[in-house]
Amino acid sequence: MATDDPAAKRWPSLGSWADVDPARYPFDPDGVLAVVRALAPQVPPAVSPKMPLLGQPEAWDKYRADRELAARWNDAITDIFVDQYGDWAFGWHWSPGVDDYSDELTRTWDFWRPISTSPEESLRLVAAALVEWRRWLEELAERFDRFLPALRIDGSAGRDDLVAVWEAAITHLLIGTVSRIEDEDGWQGWCHRVLTWFLTAAGLPQERSEMLVGSAVDARFDGWVALTRADIADIAERLAREIAEPGNRAIPRTGQGGDDWPDTWPDGWPSWRATNLPRPHS
Repeated sequence: MATDDPAAKRWPSLGSWADVDPARYPFDPDGVLAVVRALAPQVPPAVSPKMPLLGQPEAWDKYRADRELAARWNDAITDIFVDQYGDWAFGWHWSPGVDDYSDELTRTWDFWRPISTSPEESLRLVAAALVEWRRWLEELAERFDRFLPALRIDGSAGRDDLVAVWEAAITHLLIGTVSRIEDEDGWQGWCHRVLTWFLTAAGLPQERSEMLVGSAVDARFDGWVALTRADIADIAERLAREIAEPGNRAIPRTGQGGDDWPDTWPDGWPSWRATNLPRPHS
């Protein structure tokens, strides 16, 4: 069960691939529903997807109380999953493809309100959400395995070869991640998470991985800016060179010299490499 003191919770951060790598955690998807049925507390009433109107204090009080009750129940489910299956299960309600900014039910499980018509359906949906999360991690592991054997950060690979492999891997992961996200403006968090996991899986320290990804992704894009194919190419090239050539600044930013790219490229070109037309988020 979840504790009343948030500071006392022992939930993992899942900042490194080792925290979620399916190879480290045996899992039987067929037994999840039985675990949920046996251990879950009583399912609370569903919370209305609509907030009360101003001037309705009693309705607001009920809405907040129901929302808090739903949150505590979800916390209890998280504790159960982490205790039963390991740290990776903490992300059971993180499944990509989530739209938090509309009334459409686009996710298997909504953290704040059970999207169900009965307690039994709620338990089934919770179990399905964990299985979906696990399947996504397994899919991600397969993607990682395609590239990790070719990555050598110990200097045994040639510089140009290493940059090319990293760039191809990062491009592949970005395209695969963005394609799963229904809210195209909310891609930053997922891309940051996947790329950080990939770098740590390749042997880079977590702190450095987070710094590199943050510099390549988070610091270069304002909120609500959709990712384009040009952006993917830019992120992949810059991040690959930062990994293979730490501290290298051979690729200039806008206004620092370099080739002027044509103004007629699609999808927001020229990129940050161009000097003739700066982008607003460069």
